[in-house]
Amino acid sequence: MVRVRIQLRKVRPATSGNILSFDDITRDPERHRVERGPSELKPGPTKFRLLVALMEKTGRVFSRDQLPDRVWGRDIYVDNRTVDVHVARLRKALTAPGGDDPIRTVRGAGYSMG
Repeated sequence: MVRVRIQLRKVRPATSGNILSFDDITRDPERHRVERGPSELKPGPTKFRLLVALMEKTGRVFSRDQLPDRVWGRDIYVDNRTVDVHVARLRKALTAPGGDDPIRTVRGAGYSMG
């Protein structure tokens, strides 16, 4: 099991317990906590996984076909509209404390953090 966990950390850095930051957003995977500036956000599991996927590679544009694999897994079919709805909900949660919208929509390509 230890060897498997080590291999998983190499593939997905978010599982290693590292705290990721982008602008004033901080994500702590061990405590399942997201903070934006001084306020703590309480994202649901899907919003948290979506935020993890976007924060792992800031600046990279993920298409609507790539995000479901990273968030829900490869074995589940998720419609593109579902991805749009969850991105909109994550945006609403992140901008509620008064910050700018950190999620960038790239027309015809997908979504990116930053």
